[in-house]
Amino acid sequence: MTRQSADRALRIVCDYLGLQGFSTHSNRRTAATRLNNQGVPLRVIQKIGGWASLAALQRYLEVSDEQMDEAIGRL
Repeated sequence: MTRQSADRALRIVCDYLGLQGFSTHSNRRTAATRLNNQGVPLRVIQKIGGWASLAALQRYLEVSDEQMDEAIGRL
């Protein structure tokens, strides 16, 4: 199955269920963020997700308000 056909199948199911804002792309972002939050090294996440560079991967990683508050609290 190609990436395009998987994306199309997911979109059809989401449309049928009335789900919005959900895609194979959003799953990729969520998976990378969860792995990062669990302490998996960035190079490992990069290899798993197929990002060409760490800079490309870092654009996908989300930072929550709680993470920001915790980091500031450590100061």
